[in-house]
Amino acid sequence: MAVVLRGTVVTFDAEHRILDPGAVYVGDDGRLAGVLTVDQAPPAGFSGAPRIDTGALILPGLVDLHNHIAYNTLPLWEAVGVPYLHHDRWVGETDPPAYATSVTWPAKVLGRAAPEALIKYAEVKALIGGTTSIQGAPRSTRPVDGWLLRIIDNEKLPAGTDMVMTAALQLDAEVLREDRAPRLDGTRVLIYHVAEGRPGTIVHREFEELEPCLKPGLIGVHGTALDGADFRHWHDAVAGIDDAERATVVWSPFSNYWLYHGTTDVAEADRAGLRIALGSDWSPSGTKHVLGELKVADAVNRHEFDGHFGDRDLCDMVTANPGDALATAWGPQVGRLQDGSAADLLVLERHDPAADPYRNLIGATERHIGLVLVRGRPFYGTAALMAAAGATDADPITTAGRPRRVVVRRPDRTDARLDWPGVLGALETVHADPAAAWRDSQAALTAWSGTLDDREAPLVLLGDMPEGSSDAFAGADAPPPGLVVPRPDALTHDAAYFAAVARSGVPQLQHLAAYYA
Repeated sequence: MAVVLRGTVVTFDAEHRILDPGAVYVGDDGRLAGVLTVDQAPPAGFSGAPRIDTGALILPGLVDLHNHIAYNTLPLWEAVGVPYLHHDRWVGETDPPAYATSVTWPAKVLGRAAPEALIKYAEVKALIGGTTSIQGAPRSTRPVDGWLLRIIDNEKLPAGTDMVMTAALQLDAEVLREDRAPRLDGTRVLIYHVAEGRPGTIVHREFEELEPCLKPGLIGVHGTALDGADFRHWHDAVAGIDDAERATVVWSPFSNYWLYHGTTDVAEADRAGLRIALGSDWSPSGTKHVLGELKVADAVNRHEFDGHFGDRDLCDMVTANPGDALATAWGPQVGRLQDGSAADLLVLERHDPAADPYRNLIGATERHIGLVLVRGRPFYGTAALMAAAGATDADPITTAGRPRRVVVRRPDRTDARLDWPGVLGALETVHADPAAAWRDSQAALTAWSGTLDDREAPLVLLGDMPEGSSDAFAGADAPPPGLVVPRPDALTHDAAYFAAVARSGVPQLQHLAAYYA
């Protein structure tokens, strides 16, 4: 339904206007009909719309431009081989806790035995951190375009066509040159993992092989092995095609430090003219959601980059910057509050009245999220705000000790039936007996007589990360004996999470706990 939200509106538009007090007019078409001060005349058609005085900050929903959704029920992977030189090293880890039995197989069993529950749990985990768009759809037997969030990989904006290409695994140089590069024609984007590892290692050649794709629309993930000269070359290649365009690198500092004890030199990338976006990566080596990643970025900026970025710059990394990076494919849809853009909104408690809105966003935790709208629909928030925004079929949930409501089952989506208790129950069933869950899922697949890409076919998630081929069980067609599928990773940054961070001993990650004290 159409609704008007009032509060301090942090637009992240081209002028970075802050309207205090302001009003955001959400149309019943899921788009913004107006972003105005409260004394300006409302758009036509809103005379009877409910008006919600939030008493809070109203911002664009956060955009997580790098994730791997199929693994986000798993806990932090406390591997013994860190720091690794590059991404090809940790996937072959066989010392306990081995990669294949700690990451690959639990995700594989869940993706086959409880795919709907897995995706919805990952979506809720992102929602409670204010995320409305997330990249990292798993490969699957049929596409899942987001039951709660916008799944960037599968979202069809603006004209019903999928214009986003992705690859978490390295593509052959010929494929990059002959297929992906020609498709970067100014209407598509390619989100591509590149040079993930320590400087001076062999993964730098991935950037060299990416040369034909250094065009507008390329969004490079990680780039930890790149230096200032590489970033300048990348920028110049893009600007040489269209000087109005900027190259984009996605920064995941927690995961970088967790696996490699180093991170992308985003200060050099910024000096070279690149656009920086944030991604929380995945649960085995990342934060719970991109709001948590924003705190890691803030701490690394202060302690490692000498405060190179201002607070607004950091907040742009989860709003305007990823939205602008996706605009090549989508147009100006997400990340900025402006007329006609998507009605993806975050209502955030102003928990520090003495600080500006940007510092409030950086310092916010799950406790401060008041309401999250995706496509103009309320999916998560306080009971009062959810009811005022017209939420139906909302389930109770407790987040960081505070009662909230979440919409997990949508009557208009016949391809997904689970509510929040059903999600938790399905995941618990797999945890209790992974072998039986695997056998039952195999039986369902065997009984299906149609093709697996049919929308009625059993959904199977195949993952988008390497399996760890050096492990004896990685390529097997049944789970290893005695496999443990953990209970779902906590939705919030909790004591168990910070205990694991403390055990890691990585200095740059020890600052995170203070934001949650």
